[in-house]
Amino acid sequence: MPWVIDGSNVLGRAGADLRGEDPKRELVRLLASFARMKKTRVVCFFDGPEPGSFAKSFGNVSVVFTGAKKADELIVDRVASGRGWTVVTSDRAVAARVSGRHVSVVSADAFVAELRATQREEPPDPADWAAWFSDPKNRQDF
Repeated sequence: MPWVIDGSNVLGRAGADLRGEDPKRELVRLLASFARMKKTRVVCFFDGPEPGSFAKSFGNVSVVFTGAKKADELIVDRVASGRGWTVVTSDRAVAARVSGRHVSVVSADAFVAELRATQREEPPDPADWAAWFSDPKNRQDF
């Protein structure tokens, strides 16, 4: 069952857990651990333009920055053509729009609790880091 994450929504609910130097990267790292443990794929949407040197994938996680579009619209579009998706959002309008499409909806609060549990259970996987460094955007010349 693939997961679609409203990344900005999850960041807003995560509190101090993801308020470090780069909370979006930290969230993607946690999502990679989650995807590996659940043996699934994850697509994480963030509102706004893509920052420099941000990978579009990390392990089984794909990252989408929406640019001028709203993440809500892209999330609804993404799940419109399939079945079995799990959408993570606390946005009631998004939940209402996707709920009749054979899609499960999980609140951001419940998902953050699951991420915390995943983090305690799973050490970082070297394969995720290898995938991260395989993206040229993540390599810098020193």
